[in-house]
Amino acid sequence: MNMENSIDLKALWQQQAVPKADNHSLQSKIETLRKRKSRQLVWSYVSLIGVALFISWVWYYYQPQFLSTKVGIVIIIASIFMLLVAVGKLGPFYKALDASVDSQHYLNALIQIRQREQVLYTRIMSLYFLFLSIGLGLYLYEYTSQMKPQVAATAYAITFAWMAFNWFYLRPLQIRKNAKKLDAVIRQAEEIKNQFVD
Repeated sequence: MNMENSIDLKALWQQQAVPKADNHSLQSKIETLRKRKSRQLVWSYVSLIGVALFISWVWYYYQPQFLSTKVGIVIIIASIFMLLVAVGKLGPFYKALDASVDSQHYLNALIQIRQREQVLYTRIMSLYFLFLSIGLGLYLYEYTSQMKPQVAATAYAITFAWMAFNWFYLRPLQIRKNAKKLDAVIRQAEEIKNQFVD
């Protein structure tokens, strides 16, 4: 073990008067980030489970006749649960985010969170939207087949326009917003750590 890794950064922070405020600021930001991410996680669970229950109720109440409608509902619910599992895997990382430990530990934790969120927002969300689109297309077929062609085309156009708006505008906006906040905390943690390494 080299000298660089054996430095107790927390003890050094406590010995210094001026930079201690920066460390306190960082700890405060990390705690705020942890709480915000935990709230987002709970909100994601509640909303996704709510949507899955609503779709299940629609299936039970309206008793669709076409197999395509039933397959569409199953695909939609499966995509929701796939997203729930992926989001749930971030939970332990948010809970383990502890600003009271040494800066190297929470810097590593922040970087892991950033990497996992990147996978969530790219691969998992892409699969989610793909399956959701297929499921909605199959679900709508039974009802749009009973409509006039123009009305059916309008129903599909509105549905997929809303999904495109979510995919091309809201999703990137949310990704940038989350990344900006997380990157700011990571930069501050790296600056504090580098003060002692240099």
